[in-house]
Amino acid sequence: MLKVLLADDEPLMLEGLCFLVDWTELGFEICGTAMDGDDALQLIQSLNPDLVITDVRMPVIDGLELIKQAQGGALQPKFIIISGYADFQYAKTAIQYGVCNYLTKPLDEGELESAVKNIASEIQSERKSDAYRRAETAYVQTELLSQLLTREYAPQELEQAIRQLPIGDDSRIRCMLVYGAALEHGNVRGCQLLDRLSRLAEQQIEHITVLPFVIGQDKHGYVLISGPDGPELTPLLVTRFIRCIRNDYEENVTFSVSDEHRGPYSLNTVFQEAVAAGVSRLDNRHQEVYYYEEENLEQQLLLPSAFMKSLTKAVVEGRVDELPGRVREFFAVISGDHASKPWISAYAANIKVELLHEIGRRGGSTADWERKWFNGSPALTMQSDLEKQTLTELREAAEWFAEEDGVQADQNISKAIEFIRDHYPEKLKLQDIAEVLHVNAAYLGQRFKKKLGISFNEYYHAVRIEEAMKLLRRTDLNICEIAARVGYADTDQFTAKFKAINGISPSVYKKG
Repeated sequence: MLKVLLADDEPLMLEGLCFLVDWTELGFEICGTAMDGDDALQLIQSLNPDLVITDVRMPVIDGLELIKQAQGGALQPKFIIISGYADFQYAKTAIQYGVCNYLTKPLDEGELESAVKNIASEIQSERKSDAYRRAETAYVQTELLSQLLTREYAPQELEQAIRQLPIGDDSRIRCMLVYGAALEHGNVRGCQLLDRLSRLAEQQIEHITVLPFVIGQDKHGYVLISGPDGPELTPLLVTRFIRCIRNDYEENVTFSVSDEHRGPYSLNTVFQEAVAAGVSRLDNRHQEVYYYEEENLEQQLLLPSAFMKSLTKAVVEGRVDELPGRVREFFAVISGDHASKPWISAYAANIKVELLHEIGRRGGSTADWERKWFNGSPALTMQSDLEKQTLTELREAAEWFAEEDGVQADQNISKAIEFIRDHYPEKLKLQDIAEVLHVNAAYLGQRFKKKLGISFNEYYHAVRIEEAMKLLRRTDLNICEIAARVGYADTDQFTAKFKAINGISPSVYKKG
């Protein structure tokens, strides 16, 4: 129900406004009445009405000044002006102040009803738009936060990303994971629920900000943030937060909580600590909240952040043959008694998130891979099935990287050949060309020999000798001059290379 505030210095007019139309049928309730502008302004600030109907001429503050002061504050109600003065100047000023309608006394019931209906429709439309924008913003923020929590970013990337989050360098932060509640990844309704719970908690606990996040499928949590002047994120405050949101979960849920850290650069740390705290819940199923402790470190080591990097590297380097063994070892490390099935799938999903980043960096279509990997299909419940699926997906990605590397390598070899032919008289080294192409010299040398069947140096001298053969046949230059032209300071070395490649000396070739 929308709220309307009525203001008029004439008691009979004020009473008439209360009964002239059926406010309930129009979707409004009268939240207050005022007989002067000052009282009306105070009621606006305390009652936050959606609509204010006010007379122009009132004691203390007139209707136009009331609108001006009210719109200068944080609250922005709609206004309808009524007046016994059919003066265009009043109407003109009212329009400048953004009033929705200007009605003259005596009021016509139909005219007032129509004006109120239009305003009600406008308010509802604005609320829907605002709700959609908030939901969209919350979804984007949730996705960004999820990425920052689950992977380590370079400082430049992190600095750009955290500008969109309310986390300062001195902010206190804790990460909390929720176990036992289904929340589909990418589900906007689910994100709206988390955003609503976050706002509920913020209203109950002053000076904290709560950001929700979603990881993989059916895994989510919250980051609690307190500014430099805000409260410490103590276990007592965490308990208050849980009480605020607990009843909105239909399932029996448990929570794992990280230590308190400061600043956005610790986002990945607080996430890993919350996961490690969650591991300890497997040994004690009677608690509701599990806090990270130093004793969790041994268990945290079992969570394969380093192993994930190694597996991801094998995929990116296209080492397809290694993947069956590596995937098998990966699942052996993160399974058993040390992690729940949902979190095993979460770590598998994190590898694919890393690969998406690398695919995008190389110009691949991340959207195509996202559709393959995160298509909203039901999560696999059997670990063996998840392991097989992960191996299939990673093998396909490794083959893509291998093919991409092959194409890139061919392009690099073509560029290297072009560079040699343009600069063959100069003293060239493989390292020089590798630096120009921004690739590893050893890798370039290997690809060069694999592509052409000869080494870089062999090809380099072959180009020089090829050019020398042209000069020998087309010019009257002597052997010493030709050797210098193609880059040999030593004529004997030139002669030896020429004979090794062609089987005859330069002088014999020139004669015949």
